[in-house]
Amino acid sequence: MLIVTVFGTVVSSQLTNEHDFLPVDEAYPTQAELTDDGRILVRWVMPQGYYLYRHALNLVGKEGTELGSFSVPTGMQKTDEFFGEVEVYYNFLEVSAPVIAQSQAEVVIDVHYQGCADAGLCYPPEVREFRFAGLGSEVAGDSYLANVDSAEINIWVAIGSALLAGLILNLMPCVFPILSIKALSMVQSAGESDNIRHAIGYLSGVVATFLALAVLLLVLRAFGAAIGWGFQLQSPGFVAAMVLLFFIMSMNMLGVIEIPGFGISMTQPNPFVTGILAVIVATPCTVPFMAAAVGYAITQGGFDLVLIMVTMGVGMALPYIVVTATPRIASWLPRPGQWMVTFKRIMSVPLVLTVVWLVWVLTRQIGSIGVVWVLGAMALLAIAAFVGRRQANWLTSIWAIMFIVIGGAVYAVSWPNDSGASTRAENFEYRRFQEMIATKRPIFLNVTADWCLTCLANERTTLSRESVRGDFNRRGVTYIKVDWTNRDAQVTQLLEQFGRYGVPMYVFYPSSGQPIVLPQVLTPDLVHDYIDEYEG
Repeated sequence: MLIVTVFGTVVSSQLTNEHDFLPVDEAYPTQAELTDDGRILVRWVMPQGYYLYRHALNLVGKEGTELGSFSVPTGMQKTDEFFGEVEVYYNFLEVSAPVIAQSQAEVVIDVHYQGCADAGLCYPPEVREFRFAGLGSEVAGDSYLANVDSAEINIWVAIGSALLAGLILNLMPCVFPILSIKALSMVQSAGESDNIRHAIGYLSGVVATFLALAVLLLVLRAFGAAIGWGFQLQSPGFVAAMVLLFFIMSMNMLGVIEIPGFGISMTQPNPFVTGILAVIVATPCTVPFMAAAVGYAITQGGFDLVLIMVTMGVGMALPYIVVTATPRIASWLPRPGQWMVTFKRIMSVPLVLTVVWLVWVLTRQIGSIGVVWVLGAMALLAIAAFVGRRQANWLTSIWAIMFIVIGGAVYAVSWPNDSGASTRAENFEYRRFQEMIATKRPIFLNVTADWCLTCLANERTTLSRESVRGDFNRRGVTYIKVDWTNRDAQVTQLLEQFGRYGVPMYVFYPSSGQPIVLPQVLTPDLVHDYIDEYEG
């Protein structure tokens, strides 16, 4: 370590004259915080082209302070000129450790770290001391935390952000597939006396699904899976199941098939099932306030994540509850009648379009061969529905379920080994991306996924516009599109470095200065203003 220190110091003194390298405190601004639950959090937000080494990171208690197990995320693999194969972190890093004992009023720690610059400078190992007077106190160096939404919020701000995020989810393009079911359920409940039961049923379905997603997210991440928000639609098997489910529901609304007892009867949409479907379909995309809430929850631990997810579910269900459970508002809805038959046929159109969209997503994930099996299962369902029209009883339902199981089994057994790479965009290479950043040319980064309707809407309404592309060309901005349709640990790590856990994410790297994270909903004027401000 002494040799490394001396070598780093020599290199630093020689190269600083040749390149405009930042001082170490500006290259690695360090912030440390003692949370209310007794954990030390240390964060870095690094400029472009600077990184930290995993092997040099450590948190050490001193003066009677003892720390528990050191928690650090998985970094990127890099071939280093001096250290060989190493694990490094670019842009953003947060590490933590619990305080398990202290012998005096203050909590005192040393933070050990070392970093280098892509341009060739290796800084010597650094040690920063932090002292905390008590729980919840914060002492920071010259930290730069702009664009990292979850960096400086507490549990109450996170809860408020989660509630707002849930409300906004109802306005995002992601909810398009479920609008017809929600509209049908609202209209149907207008003629019922137990509107409260409908509201509670929908709320229960939404909250239960958010809770299940929180638990699953915690379990998978505990086992080292690099996943984020919307991870369920990164599974081709899950998408295939959704194709079949929405196909059944569209046939149901068209009056072709009914499956009693499964909450998708033509006579009454089950509010609990409606809530489940709303969450499954509407949550792949991120919305304003979500990044701060989810980012905070994931870094804090299990209980906070569950609490934040449940709060987001309440926010998402709130408009439906207000409409269905408030007599005055519910009275504005038209009463059920014969016109409902036509209304249900019209409401089937979004579901049919959803089936088409999900089949397209599946094609992008696994290629055309796997999709053939899904279409075959859909054909079997259609045959079962046609036969069942003559005997609309439980036997028909059993036959339909058997066709689903058989089709799914054949589909699973025959799943192609080729993951459809030929149909996907070029894989994201983190090292090559960092090399592009090191050129100091402006970059517009678009992290997207085919199953994210908000992403697709932004690309259609903004990023594909001639005016926006013209702005890119005039200012010399390189446009990079990163695909997260399938699970990719490097893309997940890239999102986490900016405190994000889902898509869309848009980051503008100006030719000088720090990267800027843009809002999740884009407009041509917004993109134009950002480019003009930083590259004008």
